[in-house]
Amino acid sequence: MKKTILDGNDFFKLFSYGASEVISNRDKLNKINVFPVADGDTGNNLVFTLNSVLDYAQVKDSVYETLKSMAEASLSGARGNSGVIFAQYIAGLASETKGKASIMLHDFANASKNSAYGLYNALSNPVEGTMLTVIKDWSNYIVDNHKNYDSFDDLFEESVGYASKSLDNTKEQLEILKKNDVVDSGAKGFVLFLEGALRYLRGEVLPEIKRFSLSDLSASHDSIIHEESSYRYCAECIIKGNLPSTDVVKETLIAYGDSLIVAGNEDFKHVHIHTDRVSDFFKAISKLGNISRPKVDDIFIQEKLNDKKGTTAIVTDSIGDIPKNLIDKYMIHQIPLNITVGEDSYLDKVSISSEDFYEYMKSSPIYPNSSLPNEIQIKEKLEFLSQNYENIIIINVSSKLSGTHSAMIKASKELSDSGYPIKVIDSKVNSAAQGLLVLHAAKMAHAGSTMEEIIDYLNDKIPKSEIYVALNTFRNALNSGRLPKIVGKIGIFFRLRPIISIDREGNGSAFSVAFSKTTLINKILKLVNQKNQQSKISSYCIVHSDDLDTANSFAKEVTNILGYEPEYICEISSVTALHAGEKAVAIGFIR
Repeated sequence: MKKTILDGNDFFKLFSYGASEVISNRDKLNKINVFPVADGDTGNNLVFTLNSVLDYAQVKDSVYETLKSMAEASLSGARGNSGVIFAQYIAGLASETKGKASIMLHDFANASKNSAYGLYNALSNPVEGTMLTVIKDWSNYIVDNHKNYDSFDDLFEESVGYASKSLDNTKEQLEILKKNDVVDSGAKGFVLFLEGALRYLRGEVLPEIKRFSLSDLSASHDSIIHEESSYRYCAECIIKGNLPSTDVVKETLIAYGDSLIVAGNEDFKHVHIHTDRVSDFFKAISKLGNISRPKVDDIFIQEKLNDKKGTTAIVTDSIGDIPKNLIDKYMIHQIPLNITVGEDSYLDKVSISSEDFYEYMKSSPIYPNSSLPNEIQIKEKLEFLSQNYENIIIINVSSKLSGTHSAMIKASKELSDSGYPIKVIDSKVNSAAQGLLVLHAAKMAHAGSTMEEIIDYLNDKIPKSEIYVALNTFRNALNSGRLPKIVGKIGIFFRLRPIISIDREGNGSAFSVAFSKTTLINKILKLVNQKNQQSKISSYCIVHSDDLDTANSFAKEVTNILGYEPEYICEISSVTALHAGEKAVAIGFIR
């Protein structure tokens, strides 16, 4: 029996059929993705987005309640530009059907048209000849012609053909499509979705929806409706709360990059941009609403991997302190821990600057806290690397200080069980010492050392790696829960400053105390001299928390003792700063 009305159950079934058609054609969509760069993952990103709806949307009898849930699921799980655009189309349908238990032809036609035109408002630079154009053309057709049809079945039978003609015309609208003799990949995905929906209306049996592994979908950036970007990072997040209008959000954020998309509604938006000012971008967003699910990708990662040296990927967490220039030079892959400030979520060393974090530590009514990278976040990174390297070595912060090591083991199990060579190593240190171990492992990988040679080096050097931190106060270690309350309160009362170290098992301990920072540093210098006389220190680095001047003078003193300069001087991670506080200085060394 033909359908003249759609309720929530009907619409979700229609969506499921459409999603199935897109998912089964994922590879085809990836292959024709050429605008503006042939990065081949539009299919992947649409699949991520559609799967989010299939997995998390709640189906109700009411079409509005169902669409509302679908909108939130799609906006939360959207990947890349094509995914965010499709999610915004669903969100637009939800807004246009507010309060409706079911919809008739004219309801759907008007909702689709208004949603289509709303897409143009979501983008900073909409380009014709893409998914936008096909959604708009199809929506205009059904508004102009729905009165000629008695059912959704008949309307879709005719209108899908019109959408296909609009798709074919994308070749003439974008020169790069014409040059490569392909249609726009995102637009093709939308037409496939309509073809799948038509199969539902015809009463066909829903084919089994194929599920892809994270390795199949590991790429997360595509280019569909923006000019070729010169920016390095693709940044995305969800913002929630009593939000300003889409226009206000766009006006606030457009200065930070290009390819800006603001999708969603008045209390839930998905924001996407290409930028080189990641932390500034997220700081601006924090003034608009509460940040969740931050995600930052290096747009040029595949290009860099094509020029990599060595066959072993070196991975670490963000607690390992290494300067950005060395991370880039030696292709070190760092997985950030998460930081929560109030109701905002950030990525350590990625989406929040050290300066802003120190200010939050002082001003936030609730002391910031950290959490582990989630399993999907780690899996996605590792499975992507497994496609580009012959093996992977992961070097983590001490397992006695963080659950990161266990999280990495768990997330890597699937790869390991498949036979892929992957080794997860407990550094039994943190911060400077951890970063130093990672750097030397990366240098070996860069020079062509085998996985076994690098592991042997680490097994030898981990017991010979040490870190000594001169804290300016006990207060932050107390606030973060790293010290017993009685110890912290006594230290604060007497204005003591501690030296913190890590023992051979990887446990943190208070090594010594003093009344002044100068005395603390002198104690560490004396210790360095003693250690070097016992067994030569072969490499060292200096790290600090917002105290570069002291770090530089400290480095000069150590240089006088050892006869050579540090490998590097850099800022500590925000996660470590939670416990160390401002004006801390540390040395990490290997003997």
